[in-house]
Amino acid sequence: MDLSNKTCLITGANSGIGLEMTRCLNSRDCTVLMACRNTYAGDVVARNVCENIDRIKLYKINLASLASVKKCSDQILRDIPKLDMVILNAGVFGLPWTLTQDSLETTFQVNYMSHYFLLMNIEKILAPDARVVFVSSESHRHVSWPFSYQLTPTKDMVSLPEHAYTSIKAYNVSKLCSILFMHYLGYRWMNTGKGVFCAHPGSFVKTRLCQNWWPYEVLYTIMRPFSKNICQAAATPVYCATSPELNGMSDQYYKDLKRCEESELAKDLHLAFRINDLSQELLLERIIVEEPDIPVEKQKTEHYADQDKDSIDVNSLVANYSG
Repeated sequence: MDLSNKTCLITGANSGIGLEMTRCLNSRDCTVLMACRNTYAGDVVARNVCENIDRIKLYKINLASLASVKKCSDQILRDIPKLDMVILNAGVFGLPWTLTQDSLETTFQVNYMSHYFLLMNIEKILAPDARVVFVSSESHRHVSWPFSYQLTPTKDMVSLPEHAYTSIKAYNVSKLCSILFMHYLGYRWMNTGKGVFCAHPGSFVKTRLCQNWWPYEVLYTIMRPFSKNICQAAATPVYCATSPELNGMSDQYYKDLKRCEESELAKDLHLAFRINDLSQELLLERIIVEEPDIPVEKQKTEHYADQDKDSIDVNSLVANYSG
Protein backbone atom coordinates (compact mmCIF):
# COMPACT_ATOMS: atom_id res chain seq x y z
CA MET A 1 0.00 0.00 0.00
CA ASP A 2 1.39 3.38 -1.03
CA LEU A 3 0.57 6.08 1.53
CA SER A 4 3.06 8.64 0.27
CA ASN A 5 0.34 11.21 -0.31
CA LYS A 6 -1.33 10.64 3.07
CA THR A 7 -0.95 12.36 6.44
CA CYS A 8 -2.01 10.74 9.70
CA LEU A 9 -2.24 12.20 13.20
CA ILE A 10 -1.74 9.72 16.07
CA THR A 11 -2.08 10.58 19.75
CA GLY A 12 0.07 8.70 22.24
CA ALA A 13 2.40 7.83 19.39
CA ASN A 14 5.64 7.54 21.33
CA SER A 15 5.05 4.12 22.94
CA GLY A 16 3.11 0.88 22.75
CA ILE A 17 0.43 0.48 20.11
CA GLY A 18 0.74 4.13 19.08
CA LEU A 19 4.42 3.70 18.26
CA GLU A 20 3.77 0.49 16.33
CA MET A 21 1.07 2.22 14.26
CA THR A 22 3.50 5.07 13.63
CA ARG A 23 6.18 2.62 12.44
CA CYS A 24 3.73 0.71 10.25
CA LEU A 25 2.28 3.74 8.48
CA ASN A 26 5.68 5.42 8.15
CA SER A 27 7.06 2.28 6.48
CA ARG A 28 4.50 2.90 3.73
CA ASP A 29 5.72 6.51 3.31
CA CYS A 30 2.83 8.06 5.22
CA THR A 31 3.58 11.38 6.92
CA VAL A 32 2.84 10.76 10.61
CA LEU A 33 2.15 13.51 13.13
CA MET A 34 3.18 12.11 16.50
CA ALA A 35 1.15 13.90 19.17
CA CYS A 36 2.54 13.09 22.60
CA ARG A 37 3.29 14.75 25.90
CA ASN A 38 7.01 14.04 25.74
CA THR A 39 8.27 15.06 22.31
CA TYR A 40 11.87 14.34 23.32
CA ALA A 41 11.05 10.68 23.96
CA GLY A 42 8.94 10.64 20.81
CA ASP A 43 11.83 11.86 18.71
CA VAL A 44 14.26 9.32 20.19
CA VAL A 45 12.04 6.27 19.71
CA ALA A 46 10.96 7.40 16.23
CA ARG A 47 14.58 7.57 15.13
CA ASN A 48 15.09 4.04 16.45
CA VAL A 49 12.08 2.36 14.83
CA CYS A 50 10.95 4.44 11.81
CA GLU A 51 12.46 4.05 8.35
CA ASN A 52 11.51 7.47 6.97
CA ILE A 53 12.27 9.88 9.77
CA ASP A 54 11.85 12.85 7.43
CA ARG A 55 8.15 11.95 7.29
CA ILE A 56 7.74 12.20 11.07
CA LYS A 57 6.53 15.41 12.71
CA LEU A 58 6.23 15.81 16.48
CA TYR A 59 3.58 17.82 18.32
CA LYS A 60 3.51 18.36 22.04
CA ILE A 61 0.16 17.67 23.68
CA ASN A 62 -0.89 17.08 27.27
CA LEU A 63 -4.34 15.54 27.18
CA ALA A 64 -4.83 16.40 30.85
CA SER A 65 -4.97 20.08 29.83
CA LEU A 66 -7.53 21.53 27.44
CA ALA A 67 -5.28 24.55 26.97
CA SER A 68 -2.49 22.25 25.78
CA VAL A 69 -4.91 20.52 23.39
CA LYS A 70 -5.93 23.90 21.98
CA LYS A 71 -2.31 24.96 21.56
CA CYS A 72 -1.46 21.70 19.77
CA SER A 73 -4.47 21.84 17.46
CA ASP A 74 -3.74 25.47 16.57
CA GLN A 75 -0.19 24.50 15.62
CA ILE A 76 -1.44 21.63 13.47
CA LEU A 77 -3.87 23.97 11.72
CA ARG A 78 -1.01 26.34 10.92
CA ASP A 79 1.31 23.59 9.66
CA ILE A 80 -0.88 21.01 7.96
CA PRO A 81 -3.28 21.76 5.08
CA LYS A 82 -4.98 18.34 5.08
CA LEU A 83 -5.33 15.32 7.36
CA ASP A 84 -6.26 11.99 5.77
CA MET A 85 -6.28 9.88 8.94
CA VAL A 86 -6.65 10.56 12.65
CA ILE A 87 -6.04 7.76 15.16
CA LEU A 88 -7.07 8.74 18.69
CA ASN A 89 -5.02 6.24 20.62
CA ALA A 90 -3.64 7.82 23.80
CA GLY A 91 -5.14 6.70 27.08
CA VAL A 92 -4.64 6.06 30.78
CA PHE A 93 -5.83 3.25 33.00
CA GLY A 94 -5.57 2.23 36.64
CA LEU A 95 -5.20 5.71 38.12
CA PRO A 96 -6.26 6.78 41.59
CA TRP A 97 -8.97 9.43 41.58
CA THR A 98 -7.49 12.75 40.48
CA LEU A 99 -8.76 15.92 38.88
CA THR A 100 -7.05 17.69 36.00
CA GLN A 101 -6.44 21.42 36.05
CA ASP A 102 -9.74 21.66 34.16
CA SER A 103 -11.55 20.09 37.15
CA LEU A 104 -12.45 16.91 35.28
CA GLU A 105 -11.67 13.37 36.37
CA THR A 106 -8.34 12.49 34.74
CA THR A 107 -9.23 9.22 32.98
CA PHE A 108 -12.36 10.75 31.45
CA GLN A 109 -10.52 13.82 30.20
CA VAL A 110 -7.44 12.06 28.82
CA ASN A 111 -9.27 9.16 27.18
CA TYR A 112 -12.29 11.04 25.85
CA MET A 113 -12.85 14.73 26.52
CA SER A 114 -9.52 16.01 25.20
CA HIS A 115 -9.76 13.79 22.12
CA TYR A 116 -13.23 15.20 21.51
CA PHE A 117 -11.85 18.73 21.79
CA LEU A 118 -8.86 17.96 19.55
CA LEU A 119 -10.97 16.43 16.80
CA MET A 120 -13.50 19.26 16.82
CA ASN A 121 -10.66 21.77 16.52
CA ILE A 122 -9.05 20.08 13.51
CA GLU A 123 -12.23 18.98 11.75
CA LYS A 124 -11.88 21.76 9.19
CA ILE A 125 -8.69 20.25 7.71
CA LEU A 126 -9.97 16.68 7.43
CA ALA A 127 -9.78 15.43 3.85
CA PRO A 128 -13.08 14.76 2.05
CA ASP A 129 -12.41 11.01 2.42
CA ALA A 130 -10.68 11.20 5.81
CA ARG A 131 -10.92 8.40 8.36
CA VAL A 132 -11.02 8.86 12.10
CA VAL A 133 -10.32 5.87 14.35
CA PHE A 134 -10.91 5.71 18.09
CA VAL A 135 -8.87 3.02 19.83
CA SER A 136 -11.64 1.53 21.93
CA SER A 137 -12.18 -1.40 24.28
CA GLU A 138 -14.56 -4.26 24.88
CA SER A 139 -14.76 -3.01 28.46
CA HIS A 140 -17.38 -0.48 27.33
CA ARG A 141 -19.87 -3.35 27.65
CA HIS A 142 -19.62 -3.21 31.45
CA VAL A 143 -21.25 0.22 31.75
CA SER A 144 -24.86 0.13 32.86
CA TRP A 145 -26.77 3.40 33.22
CA PRO A 146 -30.36 3.64 34.49
CA PHE A 147 -32.88 4.93 31.98
CA SER A 148 -33.19 8.23 33.84
CA TYR A 149 -29.44 8.76 33.44
CA GLN A 150 -29.71 8.12 29.72
CA LEU A 151 -32.46 10.73 29.37
CA THR A 152 -30.53 13.48 31.14
CA PRO A 153 -26.79 12.77 31.27
CA THR A 154 -24.85 14.77 33.85
CA LYS A 155 -21.20 15.57 34.48
CA ASP A 156 -21.04 13.12 37.40
CA MET A 157 -22.05 10.26 35.09
CA VAL A 158 -18.97 10.68 32.93
CA SER A 159 -16.48 12.57 35.10
CA LEU A 160 -16.88 10.40 38.16
CA PRO A 161 -16.79 12.03 41.61
CA GLU A 162 -14.45 10.50 44.17
CA HIS A 163 -17.17 8.63 46.09
CA ALA A 164 -18.36 6.85 42.92
CA TYR A 165 -14.92 6.24 41.44
CA THR A 166 -13.09 3.06 40.59
CA SER A 167 -10.33 3.08 37.98
CA ILE A 168 -12.00 0.34 35.94
CA LYS A 169 -15.37 2.09 35.94
CA ALA A 170 -13.80 5.37 34.83
CA TYR A 171 -11.97 3.62 32.00
CA ASN A 172 -15.12 1.81 30.85
CA VAL A 173 -17.13 5.03 30.83
CA SER A 174 -14.47 6.84 28.81
CA LYS A 175 -14.51 4.10 26.16
CA LEU A 176 -18.30 4.09 26.02
CA CYS A 177 -18.27 7.85 25.46
CA SER A 178 -15.84 7.39 22.55
CA ILE A 179 -18.14 4.90 20.84
CA LEU A 180 -21.11 7.21 21.35
CA PHE A 181 -19.06 10.04 19.84
CA MET A 182 -18.38 7.78 16.85
CA HIS A 183 -22.11 7.38 16.32
CA TYR A 184 -22.66 11.13 16.60
CA LEU A 185 -19.95 11.78 13.99
CA GLY A 186 -21.29 8.98 11.79
CA TYR A 187 -24.61 10.82 11.64
CA ARG A 188 -23.00 14.25 11.30
CA TRP A 189 -20.74 13.11 8.45
CA MET A 190 -23.37 11.06 6.67
CA ASN A 191 -22.95 11.28 2.88
CA THR A 192 -19.82 13.45 3.20
CA GLY A 193 -17.27 10.74 2.35
CA LYS A 194 -15.61 10.89 5.76
CA GLY A 195 -15.47 7.69 7.81
CA VAL A 196 -15.31 7.12 11.56
CA PHE A 197 -14.57 3.82 13.31
CA CYS A 198 -13.85 2.37 16.72
CA ALA A 199 -11.24 -0.38 16.96
CA HIS A 200 -10.61 -2.75 19.85
CA PRO A 201 -6.91 -3.72 19.73
CA GLY A 202 -7.20 -6.69 22.08
CA SER A 203 -7.44 -7.50 25.78
CA PHE A 204 -4.50 -7.60 28.21
CA VAL A 205 -2.05 -6.23 25.66
CA LYS A 206 1.15 -5.47 27.59
CA THR A 207 1.91 -1.78 27.06
CA ARG A 208 2.61 1.17 29.32
CA LEU A 209 -1.15 1.58 29.78
CA CYS A 210 -1.10 -0.69 32.83
CA GLN A 211 1.97 0.84 34.51
CA ASN A 212 0.10 3.03 36.97
CA TRP A 213 -0.85 0.35 39.50
CA TRP A 214 1.29 -2.70 40.20
CA PRO A 215 -1.57 -5.27 40.46
CA TYR A 216 -2.52 -4.48 36.85
CA GLU A 217 1.13 -4.70 35.82
CA VAL A 218 1.33 -8.18 37.38
CA LEU A 219 -1.97 -9.29 35.81
CA TYR A 220 -0.98 -8.09 32.34
CA THR A 221 2.40 -9.78 32.68
CA ILE A 222 0.76 -13.09 33.62
CA MET A 223 -1.65 -12.80 30.68
CA ARG A 224 1.05 -11.90 28.17
CA PRO A 225 1.47 -15.44 26.73
CA PHE A 226 -2.29 -15.58 26.06
CA SER A 227 -2.81 -12.09 24.61
CA LYS A 228 -1.81 -10.25 21.46
CA ASN A 229 1.60 -8.69 21.12
CA ILE A 230 1.90 -5.02 20.23
CA CYS A 231 2.19 -5.64 16.48
CA GLN A 232 -0.97 -7.76 16.49
CA ALA A 233 -2.80 -5.21 18.66
CA ALA A 234 -2.03 -2.42 16.19
CA ALA A 235 -3.49 -4.38 13.27
CA THR A 236 -7.18 -3.55 13.73
CA PRO A 237 -6.78 0.24 14.21
CA VAL A 238 -4.44 0.39 11.20
CA TYR A 239 -6.90 -1.70 9.17
CA CYS A 240 -9.71 0.72 10.02
CA ALA A 241 -7.54 3.70 9.07
CA THR A 242 -6.22 2.39 5.75
CA SER A 243 -8.04 -0.61 4.29
CA PRO A 244 -9.65 -0.09 0.85
CA GLU A 245 -12.24 -2.65 1.95
CA LEU A 246 -13.78 0.02 4.18
CA ASN A 247 -14.11 2.69 1.49
CA GLY A 248 -17.55 4.27 1.74
CA MET A 249 -18.20 2.74 5.16
CA SER A 250 -18.46 4.51 8.50
CA ASP A 251 -19.85 4.37 12.02
CA GLN A 252 -18.67 0.81 12.74
CA TYR A 253 -16.95 -0.99 15.63
CA TYR A 254 -14.20 -3.50 14.83
CA LYS A 255 -12.17 -6.12 16.65
CA ASP A 256 -9.90 -8.82 15.24
CA LEU A 257 -10.18 -7.13 11.82
CA LYS A 258 -13.92 -7.84 11.71
CA ARG A 259 -17.08 -5.83 12.21
CA CYS A 260 -18.48 -6.38 15.69
CA GLU A 261 -21.68 -5.23 17.38
CA GLU A 262 -21.09 -2.91 20.32
CA SER A 263 -23.24 -2.98 23.47
CA GLU A 264 -26.90 -1.98 23.31
CA LEU A 265 -26.16 1.13 25.37
CA ALA A 266 -23.34 2.11 23.01
CA LYS A 267 -25.65 1.79 19.98
CA ASP A 268 -28.18 4.33 21.34
CA LEU A 269 -28.05 7.23 18.87
CA HIS A 270 -30.25 9.44 21.06
CA LEU A 271 -27.82 8.94 23.92
CA ALA A 272 -24.94 9.76 21.55
CA PHE A 273 -26.48 13.16 20.84
CA ARG A 274 -27.13 13.81 24.54
CA ILE A 275 -23.52 12.93 25.46
CA ASN A 276 -22.34 15.22 22.66
CA ASP A 277 -24.44 18.06 24.07
CA LEU A 278 -23.01 17.40 27.54
CA SER A 279 -19.47 17.36 26.13
CA GLN A 280 -20.03 20.73 24.49
CA GLU A 281 -21.36 22.15 27.75
CA LEU A 282 -18.32 20.90 29.66
CA LEU A 283 -16.01 22.47 27.09
CA LEU A 284 -17.79 25.81 27.01
CA GLU A 285 -17.31 26.08 30.76
CA ARG A 286 -13.58 25.39 30.47
CA ILE A 287 -12.15 26.80 27.26
CA ILE A 288 -8.90 28.62 28.06
CA VAL A 289 -6.95 30.81 25.66
CA GLU A 290 -3.54 30.40 27.29
CA GLU A 291 -2.29 27.52 29.40
CA PRO A 292 -1.97 28.62 33.05
CA ASP A 293 1.39 28.37 34.78
CA ILE A 294 0.62 25.83 37.50
CA PRO A 295 3.40 24.86 39.91
CA VAL A 296 4.47 21.25 39.47
CA GLU A 297 3.68 20.38 43.07
CA LYS A 298 0.06 21.38 42.57
CA GLN A 299 -0.57 19.35 39.46
CA LYS A 300 -2.55 16.18 39.98
CA THR A 301 -1.80 14.52 36.69
CA GLU A 302 1.59 13.02 37.48
CA HIS A 303 0.24 9.56 36.70
CA TYR A 304 -0.36 10.46 33.08
CA ALA A 305 1.34 7.83 30.91
CA ASP A 306 3.85 10.14 29.17
CA GLN A 307 6.42 11.51 31.59
CA ASP A 308 8.77 14.49 31.57
CA LYS A 309 12.15 14.33 29.86
CA ASP A 310 14.10 14.36 33.11
CA SER A 311 12.16 11.46 34.60
CA ILE A 312 11.81 9.10 31.65
CA ASP A 313 14.17 6.31 30.67
CA VAL A 314 14.13 6.57 26.88
CA ASN A 315 16.32 3.49 26.51
CA SER A 316 13.70 1.44 28.33
CA LEU A 317 11.04 2.69 25.91
CA VAL A 318 13.04 1.45 22.96
CA ALA A 319 13.86 -1.83 24.72
CA ASN A 320 10.23 -2.45 25.70
CA TYR A 321 9.08 -1.71 22.16
CA SER A 322 11.69 -4.05 20.69
CA GLY A 323 10.66 -6.76 23.15
